Parts: sequence; structure tokens; C-alpha cells
Amino acid sequence: MRAANGYSPRSNGRFLACTGYPECDGTRDLPTELAKESGGAPATPEVPEQACEKCGKPMAVKRGRFGYFLACTGYPECRNTKRIVIQKGEATAVADVPLAEKCPKCGNHLVIKQGRYGKFTACSNYPTCKYIKRETLGIPCPEKGCTGEIVVRRTRKGRTFYGCTLYPKCKFTVWDKPVAEPCPDCGSPILLDKLSKKSGPLRYCRNEACQYERTLD
Repeated sequence: MRAANGYSPRSNGRFLACTGYPECDGTRDLPTELAKESGGAPATPEVPEQACEKCGKPMAVKRGRFGYFLACTGYPECRNTKRIVIQKGEATAVADVPLAEKCPKCGNHLVIKQGRYGKFTACSNYPTCKYIKRETLGIPCPEKGCTGEIVVRRTRKGRTFYGCTLYPKCKFTVWDKPVAEPCPDCGSPILLDKLSKKSGPLRYCRNEACQYERTLD
């Protein structure tokens, strides 16, 4: 085995690979000492042994596209996973937080999960059941004829924006937070809040032809 750059199949730094790579695709993580010397990816985090709460089989540390996580060794029959968070050099598997609310699609309880961009609420049977609860603002979509609501969304880089629940049928999206207040000048059903570096908090109309805005206390 030799050290190789982390392109395909791994994109998280350097790793050990067969000298016949890529024809022979045998790979593994670098040992701790070699990883430090070569400036490669950190060694596999050590997490206390634990059993899967869904099927009872042992959980094992795996590395995916977005970093390390715990996965049930009963895969693919059991797809239970937990995100691994590293703080002050210590690795901890973040457990799901059960909720009393039930999934509207399959009837299982909802849980709070830890994802790449932070916490989110999903079905406890996720990913078998794909239901993810969106954070709604309780504001109807302002697009004419649309029956959707405005929800909080995030980009792949974790930046927050706001869109319609009926996307992609409805293309409504804005970066600034919508407010259920009609514009006093043009009658637009919503206004937007933003933080101006010069003026502080502002509330303004999203209609480009309308110049309405006011500062907030």
C-alpha cells in the first residue's frame, strides 16, 4: 500500500491505496502517525461502543462524503446512522431526540436529527421514510394563484433563504426574512426584513418598482 491523494473514491484528504490503484481500488484510512506526518486527513475518531437502538446490532464508525458518522452493522437491512461531532478533540455520536409529534406520511414519531447544516426534524424511520418537517413561517406564498406557504430552506453551504412549500412548481425564493405585513405603498402582501450595515434593521418592499422601506427599532 502507498499514500495517495484523496480524489476518487475518497475526497477527504490522503489515504492508503494499492500500488495498482485505480485498477485495484483497495483503500483504507491512514494510521494516526502517518496521517500527521503526511498532512493527510485526521485518524478515524474513537467513539464509545454502542448498540443500535433500532435493531440491537453494534454501531461502527464510517466515513462518508461529509465526514465521519456511526452506522449500524446491520446495513442494508437497518439504515440507522448517527452524526459524529468532534469538540475539543473528543468525538461524540449525537443521538436523535424523540418528539411526541407523529410523521404525517407513515405514522412513526418524529425526531430531531443532527445533519451537516445543523439540527432538523425528520421521521424516526428516516431514510426509509423521506419525510422532513420544514420550518414554516405561517405566511402564505405571495405569488398569485399559489396555495403554498413560505418555509425556511438552506443552501448546500448552509446559508438560509426562504421559499415556497410547492417548489419546484412555485419558484418563489428570497434571501431576507418575509414578514406578514402588506406594503402600505403598493399593496404587496409581504415585506422583507434585513440588517443594513449603515442603517441597522430595515423593513422593505420586495417589489422592485416600489421604493418603500423603513428602519426598525
